[in-house]
Amino acid sequence: MVTGASGMLGSTLAIELSRNHKVYGTGNSDITLPIDYKVFDLSNESYKELIDWSQPELIIHCAAITNGNYCQENCLKAIDVNGVSVHKILNATNTTTKIIYISTDAVFSSSLHMAKEVHSVFPENIYGKSKELGEFFLNNSQDRQYTIIRTTIVGLNINKNRIGFVEWIINTALENKKLGLFTDVLFTPISIWDLVDEINFLINTDNINSETIHIGGELCTKFDFGSKLLKTLNISTENLFKRLISSFEGRAKRSNDQSLDSDFYQKKYKRDSISLDQTILKIKENYEHN
Repeated sequence: MVTGASGMLGSTLAIELSRNHKVYGTGNSDITLPIDYKVFDLSNESYKELIDWSQPELIIHCAAITNGNYCQENCLKAIDVNGVSVHKILNATNTTTKIIYISTDAVFSSSLHMAKEVHSVFPENIYGKSKELGEFFLNNSQDRQYTIIRTTIVGLNINKNRIGFVEWIINTALENKKLGLFTDVLFTPISIWDLVDEINFLINTDNINSETIHIGGELCTKFDFGSKLLKTLNISTENLFKRLISSFEGRAKRSNDQSLDSDFYQKKYKRDSISLDQTILKIKENYEHN
């Protein structure tokens, strides 16, 4: 079962997994997917209905409220959906049900560069705190096979009612509007399609090993990412300009350094590193296909 199957990662993941597995999906809005799908509110007190319906051997928990400002203004809702939901999943399932939990770089503080799995978490906003709580429930669960994946995804939405970071960059440039991207924010983005490949690998090799892993791409700034994306798509960068996050007001606090070190995962499982060029080309391929 894939939670958040109406979202960017969840919908793409559900479609890909359905090629070789029986997949159930749940989300907070209607979407047409080639799987058994149910609209379900993760704020519900009990998940028994959801588990009885899907009877999952594996739950991939992609669902989350990711809007930083919304999380700050609705902290109890964010903590419930992003964190307490893990506790509800554990209570509704037995110990044979495996769990993959999609977490975030936001569990770390600004003081860390290329954060490793062994580094202490210290979230600086409600979003990060809510995801840390989800990690806490899994790390303290008994006799469970789980994997916590910390990552920073970029991609395109199948659900056309949703607009992500990549779509915002493309749409703003195509509309000939001013587009300011941060030169002082570092991150290690991975495309949703590359992350789906890694999740598929973990499932197919039965490597759900009750651990936390970082899966990301090449280090870059938000400005460098956007500039390379537009140039690769042959979209004008005329209205693109450099901006500092330190001068951006009215926004929930977010770390300047959102980078993750994926060496542990890549070395342990002999997986290739993912370059920024590869990430951008994956977006280009899927953008042109759609």
